[in-house]
Amino acid sequence: MKRLIFITIALSIPIIIWWIERIIAKRKGEKLKGPSVLMLAGFALAIMIILVGLLISQTENAPEGSKYIPAQSVGGKIVSGEFN
Repeated sequence: MKRLIFITIALSIPIIIWWIERIIAKRKGEKLKGPSVLMLAGFALAIMIILVGLLISQTENAPEGSKYIPAQSVGGKIVSGEFN
């Protein structure tokens, strides 16, 4: 759920910036001809928020002193990884 919230917020930032720029341009009587520097910065910020959000949501710590055993193939069947 936390990932979904981070991604939603991150993807809404450039849309909100575009919407505000469109309103301002409409009031000035201008047309938007392409993405502005502010819009590109919004996309960069969105990507950073998604990456940070994914990194933060991956911090489920294993029990103290445990060792991770990666997934492996045993007898033609894949055994999932686990903490011991």
